[in-house]
Amino acid sequence: MTPGRRKLAFRRLEEIMPDVERLLVGHFAVGRWTLGQICDHLAASFRYSVEGFPDPPAPWILRVTLGSLARRSMLRGGPIPERMPLPARYRPGPGLDAVAEAERLREAITLFSACAAPAAHPLVGPMSADEWTVYHCTHCAHHLSFAVPEAGAAGSWKRE
Repeated sequence: MTPGRRKLAFRRLEEIMPDVERLLVGHFAVGRWTLGQICDHLAASFRYSVEGFPDPPAPWILRVTLGSLARRSMLRGGPIPERMPLPARYRPGPGLDAVAEAERLREAITLFSACAAPAAHPLVGPMSADEWTVYHCTHCAHHLSFAVPEAGAAGSWKRE
């Protein structure tokens, strides 16, 4: 595990944004991505789960092997291995503003929360809204664990 990384778990979607707001008060990153990049990636994941992914379903053999393992791990809230290969189209670009991307994440969570019939994941396959919620909580905890609040960041960031 990356040194300095937080142990983090979310059980409900409502727990995610308070953590992001605390990070906006002050934080440091221990991974490869900035807080803006993390929020961008997570917002895209929420939107894809509602609007559909840009990729077609993975080949059947990958879905029943790797996809099945990933599904079980994610739905148990298990850890996501660090440095998993990620296609370029799912990687955030440089220079993203953390405040703007945090707002996009908030909007994407709201969009997902109103969705009754989420899209299928290209590797994991179809999931219910409840399964997607567990998936998103696990995914958010993984990425946000690489952003660590500074000592004085116990308060909450306020939008102006």
